[in-house]
Amino acid sequence: MSAGPTRPARIPPPDLPGLAPEWSRLVEVPGAGTWHVLERPATGVPELTVIAVHGNPTWSYLWRRLLATAPPTWRVIAPDQAGMGYSERLGDARPRRLAQRVADLGALTDVLEVRGPVVTVAHDWGGPISLGWVLGHRDQVRGVVLTNTAVHQPEGAPAPTLIRLARSKPILRAVTEQTGTFVRGTTALSRPSLRALRPMDPTVAAAFAAPYGDAASRVAVRDFVADIPLEDDHPSAAALDAIAEGVRALGDTPVLLAWGSDDPVFSDRYLRDLLQRMPHADVHRYERARHLVTEDAQACVDDIVRWIEIVGSRARVASSAPREGSAVPVTRPIGAALESRADDPGVAIADLRAGRSVSWSLLARRTREIAAGLTELGVRPGDRIAMLVPPGPDLVATVYAAWAMGAVVVAADAGLGVRGMRRALRSATPDHVVGIPAGIALARTIAIPGRHVVVGARRVPGADVTLAEVARVGRELGDDARGLPSLPTSDAVIAFTSGATGPPKGVVYTHERLCALRDALRAAYGISDGTSGRADALVAAFPPWALLGPALGIASAIPDMDLTDASTLNASTAGRAAAAVGPREGSSGGVLMWTSPTALRAILDTAGSAGPDERAALERLRLLLVAGAPVPADLLARAQEVMPEAVIATPYGMTEALPLTEVRLEELLGAQSSDGVLVGRPLAGVDVAIAPLDSIGRPAPAASEEELVSAAGVTGEIVVRCAWMRSRYDRRWATQAHADSPPGWHRTADVGHLDGEGRLWVEGRLAHVIATPRGAVTPVGPEMVAQAVSGVARAACVGVGPRGTQSVVVVLEEGDARGLELVDIDTTIGVRRAVLRECGVDVAAVLRTAALPVDIRHRSKIDRAAVARDASRLLAGDLEVADG
Repeated sequence: MSAGPTRPARIPPPDLPGLAPEWSRLVEVPGAGTWHVLERPATGVPELTVIAVHGNPTWSYLWRRLLATAPPTWRVIAPDQAGMGYSERLGDARPRRLAQRVADLGALTDVLEVRGPVVTVAHDWGGPISLGWVLGHRDQVRGVVLTNTAVHQPEGAPAPTLIRLARSKPILRAVTEQTGTFVRGTTALSRPSLRALRPMDPTVAAAFAAPYGDAASRVAVRDFVADIPLEDDHPSAAALDAIAEGVRALGDTPVLLAWGSDDPVFSDRYLRDLLQRMPHADVHRYERARHLVTEDAQACVDDIVRWIEIVGSRARVASSAPREGSAVPVTRPIGAALESRADDPGVAIADLRAGRSVSWSLLARRTREIAAGLTELGVRPGDRIAMLVPPGPDLVATVYAAWAMGAVVVAADAGLGVRGMRRALRSATPDHVVGIPAGIALARTIAIPGRHVVVGARRVPGADVTLAEVARVGRELGDDARGLPSLPTSDAVIAFTSGATGPPKGVVYTHERLCALRDALRAAYGISDGTSGRADALVAAFPPWALLGPALGIASAIPDMDLTDASTLNASTAGRAAAAVGPREGSSGGVLMWTSPTALRAILDTAGSAGPDERAALERLRLLLVAGAPVPADLLARAQEVMPEAVIATPYGMTEALPLTEVRLEELLGAQSSDGVLVGRPLAGVDVAIAPLDSIGRPAPAASEEELVSAAGVTGEIVVRCAWMRSRYDRRWATQAHADSPPGWHRTADVGHLDGEGRLWVEGRLAHVIATPRGAVTPVGPEMVAQAVSGVARAACVGVGPRGTQSVVVVLEEGDARGLELVDIDTTIGVRRAVLRECGVDVAAVLRTAALPVDIRHRSKIDRAAVARDASRLLAGDLEVADG
């Protein structure tokens, strides 16, 4: 290729957004010309030097926020690589190859007299270049940060389409050099703030493109693309291979992978490859962020700085990488009760959706067969298996088989919706999948590798084997092929949050914590598996809870309902489920029901249409547990009429820890308040404390538990700890670092307070706290008052306007509303007066809508952020008000 003309290095224009002119300097680099370098010197002797390396076709401007955010004790250096940004255009006859660029970076750091400790930060093709430098300067390196990059093309996977197109000879020069297509296209992919596909600020996009205004300035952009070694005989292939293998030796070097999940160039398959080479790495995936993750995810740079601070101080928070297990197996494995009932012909699971019941003996046998069969097919301890199967006998047997052989269950249930399931699976990167045909099809769209096992059908496209065939292989092998016993600290399951306040997050439970949950449920609710002469049973009206039936040693019934819509349950189907697993004649025991507020409301609304046997089964319930969202006391009082023998309780908790507290109906009825929802006293083994809110709703950092408070009446973020709390978040390092504050506790992101009796009251979600000029306002209290005054079942209290000056708006759910609209004047006056009197909160406006947006899984958690956006648009005149 021809070289471009020589052009001297320059200082960038002084008006580029976010770039301080005093950071720029020109540096002579031996053999590489004059470079433009951004440098933010340390105050005094630097505690740490950060070297930030850009990729193609960006420049050091990519790291402007890192320079601005870094502590003053750090020296931060961000160069424009040779021929890039505002560095000199050399006019070389040949393009600079990867090995040369690694040497160039070393020459620069020599000139700048960089000494350890050093942390490198890199993006795109700056990743291999910085790693090449790291491998040559191991004695200086304290840590490595990589954002959306690659060191190897995974086997069997084509190179990214955009790269293959740009690199093809017919169009290479046209898109990279002769026009600004490649430069402009890179910033066009960005979606800052992750809001509704909002493009990058035009002034920022222009700043990224500023050094590349003509063909002569873009020669190195072309050469960078041409230097991507897609062929084995490419001049840079050997250098990249050496770096790809060399990073395997960085096991004692802290690594952070900060990853944009929606990058069309360096997708999750490259993250997977890096994790295979550096399994100790901390990971944070920024959902919906794309290639320029530091631009798209506003928190990314702050998270990088925090990680470097931790690495620099040699204090490590809990890693998002799997921890090593101890050498001692779990004393009573999660499947012990199932094995103990292996000769029991009684019903273990009654799946009324499929009209199928399975005995304990069959379930135990099938579990052993599947475990042996999966092992024979190449599934290994530690492998992640996505379970895309509805709750029922097949799912239960496969889950307990995975646990028995040491595999990790990835539980992306249908309650997340298809989009949520896709994001969850991409985040967890399973090694194998077990699914119904629709699940197998979904797995194909996100390229899950390994074995694809189809359930309940003959082989379908994309499936290697059926579950029946797996079981047959295991049956022929016997127990010889089963995996190793699970260790206490081995991962058991990755469950996902509902996504009600953001993308679903993967929550990891180890075997010891899952067993602690089993034991806590037994203790809290007196659950008996029959060894004491009384055998209980469970109706899982929130079907995923059926998975815990075998662990508890009790029979489970799954009602005939749409698993993605809790409102499809009714009294008849709930009653038939209770009857299917009720105590046999002459035996003692009771039936428990675990349900959500939406499902319970559906049962009560249809109670009159249930048959006599169905009503009788409901009347005999021993225990009703209602969880998933705040539960109105009047709903539970109605439930007591339909289920007169049941103890009715509402456990409080979340995917990360459940149950934590509990309140029973009698206490709830006598404790009505406008300060929130009473969720009761902590269960045995649970600690609850509060991180107080400031005037604009930010919780105290609380680095140590001494900074938490338990005084009555103090509102703040609820912070908890117990033995059955989640182990960590999966590939969410920053989320984990925040949630583990103080260490050993979990920040729930709920707000509430403790009363004088030590009872917990929940006032809403932290993300939904309203920051008014008079202080922070939590939403649940005003919502409860508004519901009582207006007679509606649901209301949402939200903030409109800039944080710190927000106005309070109440939105009522009224079925006859036409879109979002103002309520009548009498309702407005009544709600405003009542909320001011009961809560001391000024309501600026009262609106109504036919249906408030709720989460898919529970149909109970209101998406207050969406309500606030629509209310803001309506009150600003951007959303049309319904006529009338």
